[in-house]
Amino acid sequence: MSERKTEEQEFWEKVRAEFLLDPGQVFFNTGTLGAMPRRVFDRVVNHLRLTAEKIADWDYYGPDWISGYQPWTEIREKVARLLNCQAKEIALTENATAGMNYISNGLDLNPGDEVLGTDQEHPGGESGWKLKARRSGLVYRQLPLGKPINSPQEVIETFVGAMGPKTRVLAVPHMITGSGAILPVKELCAEARKRGIFTVIDGAQTVGQIKVDLKELGCDAYYGSFHKWLCAPAGNGFLYLRQDRAAEVWTTLASTQWDNQEDHGFRLSQRGTGNLSLLFGLDEALDFHFELGPERVYARIKELGDYLRTRLLEISRIRIFTPLHPEMAAGITVYNLEGLTGNFIQDELWNRGRLRPRSMGEVYGVRQSTHIYNSFEEIDRTVEILKDLAGAK
Repeated sequence: MSERKTEEQEFWEKVRAEFLLDPGQVFFNTGTLGAMPRRVFDRVVNHLRLTAEKIADWDYYGPDWISGYQPWTEIREKVARLLNCQAKEIALTENATAGMNYISNGLDLNPGDEVLGTDQEHPGGESGWKLKARRSGLVYRQLPLGKPINSPQEVIETFVGAMGPKTRVLAVPHMITGSGAILPVKELCAEARKRGIFTVIDGAQTVGQIKVDLKELGCDAYYGSFHKWLCAPAGNGFLYLRQDRAAEVWTTLASTQWDNQEDHGFRLSQRGTGNLSLLFGLDEALDFHFELGPERVYARIKELGDYLRTRLLEISRIRIFTPLHPEMAAGITVYNLEGLTGNFIQDELWNRGRLRPRSMGEVYGVRQSTHIYNSFEEIDRTVEILKDLAGAK
């Protein structure tokens, strides 16, 4: 092993020590909820304690002791720096589902107008459009994609072929939560823009896992969560609205800023009393991410994910539902063993090795998320148990 490799290994071991995770357990379900670093946890708890003990100090002259009313520009500026956009284009939300609903509720769409999505949406990415379709008479078409998807071009051809004169919105995931497939959203947004189609991208699984450059992607709206790969507390999400299209989206939860046309992000952030302690946790998680170095984090996640998929190919009866195309996968891998269920594999990995991925049901096995607090050795342990399960039948 080279000296550089040793230094890298030591670096990630130190990063792992920044988390409060039980050393006797291995967490592989970041795709649902990330583990908070110690400093994020401490920031949240310390502010909760301050609020409990010193709430009488709140004199209303300075900043609020709650979130939901002030613009919190400094935090939005950090988010904008991460995503390469303007702070006024960022609204702070509870999660990705909230951001999606702000768009589906906020756009003026008429009966017969068409929204294009995929047949592999998370409920948080499709339910707002289904509600809008029933309520307003629009047509929500969910185009079939492969599982696994073989190439980016396959996705581009599917959507371009479906875009027609009635298509008003393209609403697709940047990364599919049920397979980890990274879709070619930059190319899809470019094709949609040629046709005047409003583009909405679901980024629930991307921020903190892969690079997200909103100016490069060219979308009109992008929503996501910070509680997964960025390791912020649950209750933190965002909605991006491109400045020149933000006025097309009506406010869903109206407070005093509901008609603020100078700061659309503030307009859509102001939603009544929220938990400021959780928002400060997001602030700390952003600082932690920047201090580690976003590109270094993305590379580590990709390296671990690629290693897992490579090792899985050694196992008989394995079926991988995540694309093996190098541009279309990062830290999420979905796989199954022929004849077994996701619940069985999930339980066996836990019982035999205290390894915790997430079951994906009867057909699709388990989803294993590899993050910066995971290691190659933990992946090796996973593979050894899976080989034993594959040879047992």
